[in-house]
Parts: sequence; structure tokens; C-alpha cells
Amino acid sequence: MKRFLYILFLGPVCMLSMLSIAYLFSREEPLFFLQNVKVNGLSQLGDKETMAKIQPYLTQNIFKVDVGKVRETLRAHPFVKEVSVKRVYPFSLVIDVKEKRPSALWVTHDGSILVLDENGEAYRFLGKDDVKGLYLINTREKSDAESVFHETNSFISEGIIKNGQLSEISYNNGNLTMYGFNDGIEIILGKEDHKTRLKRAMAVLRDAGKRGLIIKCIDARFEKGAIIQEKKG
Repeated sequence: MKRFLYILFLGPVCMLSMLSIAYLFSREEPLFFLQNVKVNGLSQLGDKETMAKIQPYLTQNIFKVDVGKVRETLRAHPFVKEVSVKRVYPFSLVIDVKEKRPSALWVTHDGSILVLDENGEAYRFLGKDDVKGLYLINTREKSDAESVFHETNSFISEGIIKNGQLSEISYNNGNLTMYGFNDGIEIILGKEDHKTRLKRAMAVLRDAGKRGLIIKCIDARFEKGAIIQEKKG
């Protein structure tokens, strides 16, 4: 009885396998012929540029595609953070690209504008769609731009300021000044204890809002308070 049931189960499975193999061999394309290359995750990189870079490593047979070279080539691009490549049998190659995320803009000493990634590292020049939601860091040195970026991120992560409040940060010889906060307010923090001074400035700004004052500038470089300048008119 068990043998009969085994044969009864095995028969359809074998038949299905034979039909599948017959179908594959009856197709016009050779078996495991690479027909489709799908690249996911592109927003800063162009499709044509990406395909041109990996084309030398694509072959007709999916087994002969140099997956390592495809991954290595795309990973070497300055816009790219991570790459994974997998064969989807019998005819496809799927490439998942994780690009670096534009997180701020750095205005260099010569006026050039570079995009900083999520680690504060400059990786490309400004594009036409890069301004929205990004603040400017105005300083001469690359190391200063990275330092200001990380310090600002710590202020945001601790909830001292909100993401999107800033429009520009100026850093010169240790002096830090922030601009933005919805109304283009200038907050002068100076050289020391930026966190404490920023907390004080934000408290002053909240209090001014409750009192209906329209602030132009807050100078927080004082131990027991801040000097405010109201907007005229």
C-alpha cells in the first residue's frame, strides 16, 4: 500500500519535471540565457551609466556572469554605499544598489558646493534637485565641514533643534553661527560650549514666540543669558 502511494505521488512530480525541462529546451533562447538585468535603488546614478559600467562582465550564459566584478565595479562608484548581486534562475540577474544619502551641502572656500553623505563626507557636486531639505555648511576646510556636520547631527538627535529647521551654518576659526528656524533667525554661538549656548538660544526663542516678539538675531555668547535683536517693521 505504501509503495502504491509512493508511486502515485512520484508519478505526477516526475511528469511535471519532464514537462518543465521540455518547455525550457523548446524555447528559442538557449537554456540559462541571460535575458533580464534589473537594477534597483537608483536615484542619483543613471540607468544607462550603470549598465555601461557592468556591460563588460555580462555574458549570454547566466552562470558565466562575473558577479564579483559587477559588484566591485558598482561599489567603486563614489555615489554608491552598498551593492548586492544575485542570479534569479533561469534567465535574470537582480542588482540591488544602496546609494549614499545626501545629508547636507558644503560651500567650499572657492564657492563650489559639494554634497555631504550621511557620514559627513563630500562625495559629489551639487545637482539640480539637491537643495530641498538640506542645510549649507559654510567653511573653508573639509575637516571643519565634517566636524560641523557631526556636531549638528548630535544637536538634532538630542532634540535640541529639529531636522529641517536649519538653512545655513557658518564656521570660521571656531566661531559657529546658525541661520534658519523658519524666519531666517541668526543664532551666534561663538567658539565654546555650543550645546549649552544653543539650548539657551532655543529657550529664548520659545519665550519670544510666546510674547509675540519677532526675532532677527540671538547672541548666545554669554553665561547668564543672551542678547536679542528684534526685526523692525
